[in-house]
Amino acid sequence: MPPLSLDHARFLDVPDGRIAYYETGSTDPAKPVIVWVHGLPLDSRSWAAQQEYFDGRAHNVFLDLRGYGASSKLPPGTAGVTTLYVEDIAALLRHLRLTDPMLVGFASAGHVALRFAARYPTLVSKLAVLNASPKFRRSPDWPHGFDDVGISHFTEAAATRGIEGITDAVLDPQLVFTDVDARRAAELGSWFGDMSRTAGLDTLLGFFDDISLDDDRGLLPDITAPTLLMSSTAGQEVPSGAALYLRNTIPNARLAELPGADHFAFATHPALFNQLLEAFLAG
Repeated sequence: MPPLSLDHARFLDVPDGRIAYYETGSTDPAKPVIVWVHGLPLDSRSWAAQQEYFDGRAHNVFLDLRGYGASSKLPPGTAGVTTLYVEDIAALLRHLRLTDPMLVGFASAGHVALRFAARYPTLVSKLAVLNASPKFRRSPDWPHGFDDVGISHFTEAAATRGIEGITDAVLDPQLVFTDVDARRAAELGSWFGDMSRTAGLDTLLGFFDDISLDDDRGLLPDITAPTLLMSSTAGQEVPSGAALYLRNTIPNARLAELPGADHFAFATHPALFNQLLEAFLAG
């Protein structure tokens, strides 16, 4: 199937807006269903390598979180962005009458996926996350997150240069894409930058001003679905210690470390990422 395009989105009306989604791949009811949820600052189009690989192997559903891609913007003054996203996923799964899907989430959406699996254990059969964390801000009992200086690096960039500033900070080539050559890094930076600008400043700040304040460690024992945790060993945004904590806290979890892979490993090392997911799906 052709790559995802925003003008091909389908829509589901939800309270205070609508969410965009895309269905691709097999229509064989015997094939597994995979629900893909992108992370900051992306949208569903970022899963291009996964769409290509899994379209012949599964029924794929891609969701643009509120504020991203073709979905409507976050409602003004939204507090509890993670909860909003969790309820949107639940609404979509019920709307599509999906049975036992595997939920895949990256980074900030991995965080959303963890909460979803804890809150709605009957709506997901398997859970796979890349560089997810239950808590993104550092504290005396949590060394695996951003400190105040790290957060202010992004919020000050937003305050001084708007969406261009925060996009440049999030996609800084000194911090990300260090596991690919310069040409590929430039391609990904340009492509992901376009998605970031489509999302806009308020959407990205929804992470730094709201989601990053979550502490979901207490929910992890409630996740009953078999869980695959993937961790990029070279990534700086989510330290590998967070993945080890998840492995030791989620009852039925396994951990796969991606050696030498940076934060956006699904795009920089798609073959490895896809093979890990396929084996987990089959197992």
